[in-house]
Amino acid sequence: MSAPIGGDLGGYYRLHAPIYDLTRPAFLFGRERVLDRLRAHWQHERAPAILEIGCGTGRNLDGLAHRFPGARLVGLDLAEAMLERARRRLGDRACLIRGAAGEVDAGGPFDIVLLSYVLTMTGAAQTRCIAAAHAALAPGGLLGVVDFERTPIHAFARWMAVNHVRFDPELPERVAGGLTPLTMESHTAYFGAWRWFLSVGRR
Repeated sequence: MSAPIGGDLGGYYRLHAPIYDLTRPAFLFGRERVLDRLRAHWQHERAPAILEIGCGTGRNLDGLAHRFPGARLVGLDLAEAMLERARRRLGDRACLIRGAAGEVDAGGPFDIVLLSYVLTMTGAAQTRCIAAAHAALAPGGLLGVVDFERTPIHAFARWMAVNHVRFDPELPERVAGGLTPLTMESHTAYFGAWRWFLSVGRR
């Protein structure tokens, strides 16, 4: 039997949900940047249909709502504790669904699909998660991804693995495969302790 997308993260996020928004700005870099890049690459006057896979507490969906007034917003997440916070933040501005991309009906296709620090946490299901994100895109749709890329520090990689994060220097290339590249960036964090990447591609 194949591994579920995201693995066993429900318990992890039950503990982390109350402090998530307070702690993550210290190391989840580029989240505002990817939202800005998606806004810059959206070339239509109409409001898009947007899906965020792994929407967490709804922080990114809130930012997308401000950048794309009138957009149809859908968020998927595996952790009910995170979705509870997203519901409080977003109210009726977004449809929030518990489940994994490709395993529940999110009502696609979507003009924009976002994955923010999700893919490095999907474990053995990463390839299926990428495929599901691509499949959710409408023709001409945008896929935006921001995530960890690599670290030269083996002890740090082991510690991050305890927190369900798997560094993978080949991830940016796999995410962008089959798409027309619009943005591809790689940045250093904390003087080289790790690198994170940002990509936007068009189907």
